[in-house]
Amino acid sequence: MKRPLIKLLPAPHEARFSQLVADYLLRDGCIHLGLELPREVEARVNGYVRGENSCDGLMAFLLAADVISPYFEPGFRPIFQALPELYRRNRDFTVHCYEELDIYNDWVLSRDELVVALLRGDDFAPISALYRELLKETRRRNAAIAERLGALARDLGHLHVVIGRLHAPEVSCRLAENFDLRVVVLEDIYLTPLDESLILCLKGFNFSDAELASFLDRHRRFALEAEGMNREISDLLRDEEAGRRFQLKKYTELAPV
Repeated sequence: MKRPLIKLLPAPHEARFSQLVADYLLRDGCIHLGLELPREVEARVNGYVRGENSCDGLMAFLLAADVISPYFEPGFRPIFQALPELYRRNRDFTVHCYEELDIYNDWVLSRDELVVALLRGDDFAPISALYRELLKETRRRNAAIAERLGALARDLGHLHVVIGRLHAPEVSCRLAENFDLRVVVLEDIYLTPLDESLILCLKGFNFSDAELASFLDRHRRFALEAEGMNREISDLLRDEEAGRRFQLKKYTELAPV
């Protein structure tokens, strides 16, 4: 019996990578697309796909609803701009928003608390509790994502999925046994030290306090350097010299493809 097909596209939320994703979806003839948004906005997104609103109008709605932050807005725009064209080419095209709102919000809150604490100080002992909370919420979110994507793929038979690179490795492992899973890496840029550490923890690594402090220190210095140079973090993740200096790992070094 043929297994449902899932094409997983791990992608950071930034404009350059999102344009690669949009171009790929158009080339590959995507019909069912999973997006990393709460289910509560699915009807609004599909209304936009069918011409009920402009891209600017959709963005304004998602920003006002705190579904996306202004910082990540440029990373969504190229994908959103491609959606009406996908519908024009195939009237069966549909967007499936696969996040659970409460789990999504809890994860964002945990992430933001940790990132703010990291940028405000270099005492990593109290920050470790925030890190453990983010790890717990990441596991919870990944389990919910895998369950939802599995249900969609079984119902639809095939599914393209845009997913954050932090979540893709564990979600891939959860889905690989029961689905024809293909991971499409469009650009193999570096991971931040924070994402690297979380992926390793999700794979079963247990860090000592000193090892965790080393990851957090590298992430803090990396983020502060990007800020000091007025460069986007995603831009620095393409910089080979920065990769060597901060001992960064590329996505495919840690994730199944």
